[in-house]
Amino acid sequence: MKLCNFWHDKRQYNFKISNRIFFSSFCECNIRSTLLLLSATLIVTCNLTTGVSIEQVNAVTTTSTGAINPSLRVYNGTIPSAESVYSSEGMSLPASVGSFVIYIVDEAHENTATASWKHVSDHNPTYIPTNLVIPQGVTVSFLDADAPWDTPHPHIINIIDSSSGKLAYSTGRLDYTNSSKPVVLLTGKYNVIDTKYTWMKGSIIVTANQHKQNSIGNRNNTGNLVVGGFYTPTNQVANNKDNNGGVHPGWLGYYKAEFPKSGFTILSQYNFHYATCKYCPGGFWPDQKTADHTLIIFSTQQPLSEALNKLAKTVWNNVYI
Repeated sequence: MKLCNFWHDKRQYNFKISNRIFFSSFCECNIRSTLLLLSATLIVTCNLTTGVSIEQVNAVTTTSTGAINPSLRVYNGTIPSAESVYSSEGMSLPASVGSFVIYIVDEAHENTATASWKHVSDHNPTYIPTNLVIPQGVTVSFLDADAPWDTPHPHIINIIDSSSGKLAYSTGRLDYTNSSKPVVLLTGKYNVIDTKYTWMKGSIIVTANQHKQNSIGNRNNTGNLVVGGFYTPTNQVANNKDNNGGVHPGWLGYYKAEFPKSGFTILSQYNFHYATCKYCPGGFWPDQKTADHTLIIFSTQQPLSEALNKLAKTVWNNVYI
């Protein structure tokens, strides 16, 4: 009888233990689910409260192929920061972007190998960015900020299909402040090169548009953001006149006010110092008028043609001469 009671008690005990294990596992599972939900909520809340745009939050993530640079990445579908563009010399864009403006940097015509100290920087010295990764459907335009004093330096930029070697697009002649007509490139890899200043090299990778593949109903295949980069002096310079006496008020403080007035948003900025001229006062090429510069990454939802017209004035107002 006692033996039976023992086994009966043992079965009850084992049943209770099993229930406890089940209940514990159930609770643990629910706790983990709750924590994950809270974490996701906190991440979204933090993103929204730290100035990340709705376009960035809703953007579809585009992953770099790594063919150009393994550090080219898009985090949570956002526009890469100015610091990452500076350090990696590249950008990989999400599907929220509809148009990208490649900036031809002042002094881009100077030979990268033999006169690199004349550039604004040794990072993205000819184009912002040097390497670009975009979803198919995003338009590409070039904006010429290579100042003409004392000698004009017009540019003709060719985009060459790296597989076939054939010309995919040419900007035609671009003078200072001019921009090229937008082009939509097919999926593939492309080399970017100036027809005269052949050291002005870059690359573009066009990836399959995941946003298009995953679209539902009437969703757009690409976004409507116009995005680009811009160099400016970090501080006001002592002499902001060109060789013809024209006044150029541009510096970081000026553009932080002027960009919003013109309908642009400064998404991020990165300050850097570049002074490698051994015989120049202050270590920087005098035409730059400073060794302290800022890389700005901007966006706007204005029509591209309107944005490019305003950017032409923005370029002329800069003090890089």
